[in-house]
Amino acid sequence: MFDIWIGDIELTTAVLIFSIIVLLPVQLLLCFKVKRKIIRSLPIILLTIPTLIFMIMAAATQGWDSLGYLFLAIFTGFMMLICGVAWSIWAITKHKQRKKYANLGLSNRSK
Repeated sequence: MFDIWIGDIELTTAVLIFSIIVLLPVQLLLCFKVKRKIIRSLPIILLTIPTLIFMIMAAATQGWDSLGYLFLAIFTGFMMLICGVAWSIWAITKHKQRKKYANLGLSNRSK
């Protein structure tokens, strides 16, 4: 994607692998197992802060440094997108469960 290397590791591939293998399952686990919304949204909150900081730094600096900050903002933004995918999977699953219970004439609230 961006062909950015840190030593022998391509940063784009590392971010993609980390997002799919670590971040997506962790966010799904939080969505399905944790009741409190603030704890469920902790990965989004923790990724929003560096994304905003990197965007501000990209706007505040000039030259090649701003491009580096922009790439970091894109990477953290991509990780936020993966968290959004996990939230979407959770919402679709909950919607289907609710629909299934409604078709059976049962209430999902009794759980």
